[in-house]
Amino acid sequence: MTPHIPVESIASLKAVAYRLSTTPGKQLPHIAPQIAAQLWHCKDLLSLTVDSAKQGSDASVVLHRFKTHLSSLLQDRTVEGRWSAVVLVKATIEAGGVEVLSKSNAWVRSLLAILKKPDPPTTRNLAVIVLTRIFMLTWDYSSFVREITTPALPTFVAMCLSNIGNKRCSASELLTVLEAFTTLIPRHPTIFRTSESQIRILLSRVISATSSNSVVDVHYTKDHQFMAQRLFVLLHHCSPKQGGADKWDESIKTTIIATHSTCDRLFRSVIESWKSVAGVQPSLAPNALFQGDAELESDDKLGLSGWTGVYAGNERLVSLLELIEAHLDTATSGAVVVRLGLVMDLLTRLFSVRAQHSRQDTIKFNNQVSKDEREAMFSILAQVHVAAVHLVDAMLRRFGNTIASLMQPSLAHIIWMFEAERSDSDVRAMTYTVVTSMLKLQGPSMAKGDLADIEGIVKACCEDLLPSGDTAAQLPATHVNGMNGKQPPVMCSLDLQTTKTSPSHPTASGSLHSSAEALLLVCFSRLNAAHMPGRLRVLMERTAVLTHHKDALVACVLNPSVKGRDSSVQASLLPLLARQYPNAPEVEAILRPRMPLTRTGRAESEGSEPDVYEESEYGANKYNDEDMTNGAPEETEPTDGLLKALGQQDATAAGGDFYSASPLRQSVSDNIQHIDPRKATTTSSSEGPAGEKRRADAALGIERSAKRPQASPAVQHPLSTVSSLTGPDLATTPRQISGTALSEPPQSSFVTAPEASQQALTLPMARDDTSATRYAQTAADEGSDDSDFEMPPLTMDASDEDEDDDVEEVVGGQ
Repeated sequence: MTPHIPVESIASLKAVAYRLSTTPGKQLPHIAPQIAAQLWHCKDLLSLTVDSAKQGSDASVVLHRFKTHLSSLLQDRTVEGRWSAVVLVKATIEAGGVEVLSKSNAWVRSLLAILKKPDPPTTRNLAVIVLTRIFMLTWDYSSFVREITTPALPTFVAMCLSNIGNKRCSASELLTVLEAFTTLIPRHPTIFRTSESQIRILLSRVISATSSNSVVDVHYTKDHQFMAQRLFVLLHHCSPKQGGADKWDESIKTTIIATHSTCDRLFRSVIESWKSVAGVQPSLAPNALFQGDAELESDDKLGLSGWTGVYAGNERLVSLLELIEAHLDTATSGAVVVRLGLVMDLLTRLFSVRAQHSRQDTIKFNNQVSKDEREAMFSILAQVHVAAVHLVDAMLRRFGNTIASLMQPSLAHIIWMFEAERSDSDVRAMTYTVVTSMLKLQGPSMAKGDLADIEGIVKACCEDLLPSGDTAAQLPATHVNGMNGKQPPVMCSLDLQTTKTSPSHPTASGSLHSSAEALLLVCFSRLNAAHMPGRLRVLMERTAVLTHHKDALVACVLNPSVKGRDSSVQASLLPLLARQYPNAPEVEAILRPRMPLTRTGRAESEGSEPDVYEESEYGANKYNDEDMTNGAPEETEPTDGLLKALGQQDATAAGGDFYSASPLRQSVSDNIQHIDPRKATTTSSSEGPAGEKRRADAALGIERSAKRPQASPAVQHPLSTVSSLTGPDLATTPRQISGTALSEPPQSSFVTAPEASQQALTLPMARDDTSATRYAQTAADEGSDDSDFEMPPLTMDASDEDEDDDVEEVVGGQ
């Protein structure tokens, strides 16, 4: 059956073929992106098989014309034509799918021929990308691998190595070739095995290059070194007879030994107190005489070139540490054994050499080395330690909680290093990152002493986030929590929206700020608040408020601070969070959590929808439109489902209320029922004078209770976000609405000036008190035992009962 081909696809491909045939070669690069985008709309036609297309049909003729013209462009004499052809070949293969891929052998040979020509680097760069993509698409089809990839890949590798060894090779072409080799080696290790030695020479040249004494005239960027390090690790796949795991183990051990050899020369100006526990032997004799500059002639084990000088040695040491990190980050095809003891032994040596921070630090200098070299070595220690912390972070990412026993010694080394070199912004940023990773894994299980150890790091984190102006000084020393039992001041003149910040270094404000924010959030969410020192908690809360860190504020509210012995929760930052982010969904979920709907428990009749009480605007339940029109159903109680859940069926059968334990509430409910207008006629006709007396008593009691001050707090208007945090629901206490409730100060010890939007809402909210009172009165008048508006139980003292007795006597006398 011939598949249906849209007419639009045929017309589009006709237009593409016509445009390619009529456009001069010099102008093709300008229209190549437009044609490539248009080919995607012709994918139904491009993916058409030969058997499906009718011979001589319009679709097959257009398709053959386009492919023929594209093949001729790949062999065009002009550079612009070949460049455009490479772009269009990739777009055609992506759109055509398997059918076009199966017929791409001729195009692959033409692309390999382009790599041999002296075309511009951009053309060769695009050809490498297209060929790599074609090889990747053949992985799912073994027949395509045999027909396309296996014959073409050896030529591709040889041509790429030849091009990057030429002086005309650009930096982008080199990076593209390294990425292509990194992608293809795990899938085709046997083909790359014959070129492994040439690839190692290339990678050694890239890894060995330093800015101080480069061995070649080519400059290699960080991206080149990063990709070369990954490719160096992946070369273990080329080992024969499944010896990749042993080759990987040998590679990382050789890299660690080479790192120790570099440290022997670089740290020669000090006498190290480190002793290897992993059996690493020093590369220099203990009594060796040092003359001249620190240098290393060559590294025969890794094949790296030599270096001379402290700064070149620093770059070599950082590069080797990054190579060890690449061993941990790069995935392998099989299981390997990681010798963490060797890695931790190297990290212990690196962290033991640090600048003198205090008088307690006893660093012994080597008198054979000049003072200038020693000072130069101390100046580059920060970069070495940053690379070492990167390695610790890579271990945490790869192994997680499986190396929990190594976290405590690593954290101790990082804390010592941080105290000595905290002036460096890169050291602080990387320290915040690795401490964040440790707290995510082991934060909840940390003891009080462990939190005291990282207190200096957390304080430095807050200092990097806080503005350096006078705004931070305006906050009192006792913030929300109040230190030493002192009551903080009631008012604090602070405008959170106009925080002033001082200018900082442009390169130090990116990663440092983001890593500090991440650490502050983790400290609130993962650390035990009871073990945290009070002053540290106050500083963290102050930082979260002043920097408008929403996630940290939410975590602070969800994990409130606790006093030491009495375990009482302190005042929360919820008012400030609600003021700064009133529309955030997290704040909405904290302020007004939505409870599940309560069903009535009434049996459903056939063809009728279940009776569900929906949640109203004020948080109460309401009937559907039919029930609101005809009145609430008298045969059901709103609390039937709750009564059944609690096993109180006997109370319901006896006609008792759920709140029947409160006699006063029952009497008030009866009084409200008797004054219901819907039952006034029935009550008066059945009760006579006694009913009229009870109605008078109920009316007088309701009037007195409305005038009497209530013990519970007044309900705030729902629009007042900050002031209504601690008040009850409006629908549950309709008689507690007060006209002066909005003028009262909030119950928080940290009060800020109201915003303009809140000041504008004060007058409308005050006006709404009359309507709210009217709404509450209507709800009370229409309430009954079947209504959802239940009055809370009232607690009256002895004086109130005496007043009730006096009123009854007066009414009886009348």
